[in-house]
Amino acid sequence: MVLMMCLTTKKTFEVETPEVIVLKNGRYAFKAQCPWTHASGKTLYAFKFASKKAYEEFSKSSGNVEHDSGDDEHE
Repeated sequence: MVLMMCLTTKKTFEVETPEVIVLKNGRYAFKAQCPWTHASGKTLYAFKFASKKAYEEFSKSSGNVEHDSGDDEHE
Protein backbone atom coordinates (compact mmCIF):
# COMPACT_ATOMS: atom_id res chain seq x y z
CA MET A 1 0.00 0.00 0.00
CA VAL A 2 1.46 3.34 -1.07
CA LEU A 3 0.19 6.73 0.07
CA MET A 4 0.14 9.09 -2.94
CA MET A 5 -0.72 12.79 -3.20
CA CYS A 6 -2.46 14.40 -6.15
CA LEU A 7 -0.54 17.67 -6.49
CA THR A 8 -3.35 19.45 -8.32
CA THR A 9 -6.02 18.79 -5.69
CA LYS A 10 -3.61 18.49 -2.71
CA LYS A 11 -5.47 15.39 -1.54
CA THR A 12 -3.91 12.08 -0.53
CA PHE A 13 -5.08 8.62 -1.49
CA GLU A 14 -3.83 5.06 -1.10
CA VAL A 15 -2.94 2.74 -3.95
CA GLU A 16 -2.70 -1.03 -3.44
CA THR A 17 -0.26 -1.86 -6.27
CA PRO A 18 0.89 1.26 -8.14
CA GLU A 19 2.77 1.07 -11.43
CA VAL A 20 6.54 1.59 -11.06
CA ILE A 21 8.30 3.38 -13.92
CA VAL A 22 11.73 4.74 -14.83
CA LEU A 23 11.76 8.48 -15.43
CA LYS A 24 13.94 10.11 -18.10
CA ASN A 25 16.47 11.08 -15.43
CA GLY A 26 16.92 7.40 -14.51
CA ARG A 27 15.11 7.56 -11.16
CA TYR A 28 12.31 5.18 -10.26
CA ALA A 29 8.81 6.39 -9.43
CA PHE A 30 5.39 5.09 -8.50
CA LYS A 31 2.70 6.30 -10.92
CA ALA A 32 -1.01 6.19 -10.20
CA GLN A 33 -4.11 7.78 -11.65
CA CYS A 34 -5.75 10.16 -9.21
CA PRO A 35 -9.37 9.39 -8.28
CA TRP A 36 -10.24 13.02 -9.13
CA THR A 37 -10.21 14.84 -12.46
CA HIS A 38 -9.15 18.35 -13.36
CA ALA A 39 -11.88 21.00 -13.72
CA SER A 40 -11.37 20.78 -17.49
CA GLY A 41 -11.97 17.02 -17.39
CA LYS A 42 -8.32 15.94 -17.75
CA THR A 43 -7.07 12.79 -16.06
CA LEU A 44 -4.63 13.53 -13.24
CA TYR A 45 -1.64 11.38 -12.27
CA ALA A 46 0.37 11.25 -9.06
CA PHE A 47 4.07 10.38 -8.96
CA LYS A 48 6.21 9.44 -5.97
CA PHE A 49 9.88 8.42 -5.99
CA ALA A 50 10.44 4.70 -5.53
CA SER A 51 13.37 2.35 -4.97
CA LYS A 52 15.09 0.15 -7.52
CA LYS A 53 13.87 -2.84 -5.51
CA ALA A 54 10.23 -1.72 -5.94
CA TYR A 55 10.82 -1.37 -9.69
CA GLU A 56 12.35 -4.86 -9.95
CA GLU A 57 9.45 -6.40 -8.01
CA PHE A 58 6.92 -4.62 -10.22
CA SER A 59 8.75 -5.74 -13.38
CA LYS A 60 8.72 -9.36 -12.21
CA SER A 61 5.02 -9.32 -11.41
CA SER A 62 3.89 -7.48 -14.56
CA GLY A 63 6.49 -8.76 -17.00
CA ASN A 64 7.01 -5.39 -18.70
CA VAL A 65 9.56 -2.60 -18.56
CA GLU A 66 8.39 0.96 -19.18
CA HIS A 67 10.00 4.39 -19.38
CA ASP A 68 7.93 7.51 -18.79
CA SER A 69 8.58 11.21 -18.85
CA GLY A 70 5.64 12.12 -16.64
CA ASP A 71 4.21 14.40 -19.32
CA ASP A 72 0.93 12.53 -19.90
CA GLU A 73 -1.21 15.34 -18.60
CA HIS A 74 0.34 17.86 -21.00
CA GLU A 75 -0.45 16.09 -24.27
